Amino acid sequence: MKKLPVVLAIILYLLIFLIRYQQGGWEVKLDLFPEIRHNLDDRISRLLPSPQAELLSGILLGQNKSLPAGLKLSLRDTSTLHIVVASGQNLSIVAGFFFYLAGLIKRRQAIVLSLLAVIGYTLLTGVQVPILRAAVMFCLAGLATLSGRQKKVWWVLLVTAALMLLVNPKWILDLSFQLSFLATFGVVVVSPVLMKYLHKIPVLGQDLAVTLAAQLMVTPVIAISFHQISLVSLITNALILWTVPFAMILGMLSLVLSFVWGGAAWLLGLSVSALLTYFIYIVQFFASLPFAWEYVGEQGIIFWAGYYLIVASIIWTLSVYGTKDSH
Repeated sequence: MKKLPVVLAIILYLLIFLIRYQQGGWEVKLDLFPEIRHNLDDRISRLLPSPQAELLSGILLGQNKSLPAGLKLSLRDTSTLHIVVASGQNLSIVAGFFFYLAGLIKRRQAIVLSLLAVIGYTLLTGVQVPILRAAVMFCLAGLATLSGRQKKVWWVLLVTAALMLLVNPKWILDLSFQLSFLATFGVVVVSPVLMKYLHKIPVLGQDLAVTLAAQLMVTPVIAISFHQISLVSLITNALILWTVPFAMILGMLSLVLSFVWGGAAWLLGLSVSALLTYFIYIVQFFASLPFAWEYVGEQGIIFWAGYYLIVASIIWTLSVYGTKDSH
């Protein structure tokens, strides 16, 4: 009898969802700082060479600028294209790194910092729908963690996604919505479990946990959409994702300095350029390998459902053994 209200609530939700789907959804359009963003984009072009300038504009401002065709293919074949465009997956991963500053500062301060970074990034990129959706999901999940309800974070994410689908039910078929939800789930729910085992790896342990968690969750969606899987995605992401927060912070500082001290902005821009040059080199190197990606063709939903069941069982097992070891 206790489960009856839950069942009725689910049935009611599905009825409302179907009605909303037939009515059509509501698209959020809110760009608060287009002129400021355009001005910053111009300054980036003057501070950095190409294609480093285009990369920073994509990472920092969400500007969808044209990249060299060869670099774009390399990003696709290494499953890193999401990093240089306005995507919810990108926001979730970047926020995840701020989230794990808890190793250097207090956990509560790290969570607050990650939430501030998400809000600032969302406003700076023009409140684009993919970014806004990911920001809402990550902020609510972060607040749940901040309030000491880590075990209920997955539930918060699920309810948030369900409410968003009432705003626009057709988002359920939207690739960016799927990536936003799955990547956020990976960062805030799966990566803490992996961190218990990977934190001992020097330098790359934290990056590897966040990267692996996000990649495990989004791989089926990417495979279904593009019919290929990058076999070098994990190592490529682990080697380059650590540069993204630094490129964002140093890039923003150089932009601020460009308004008051051009020489200092140019010098700081050199460090950003060096980071992005390394980024480009790693991506192109791994994309050039003969086994960089594999065509997977059409796979049924049962196949990918089985994939998620296997991943869930592994994560659950690791979580249980990790909890026993901590005691």
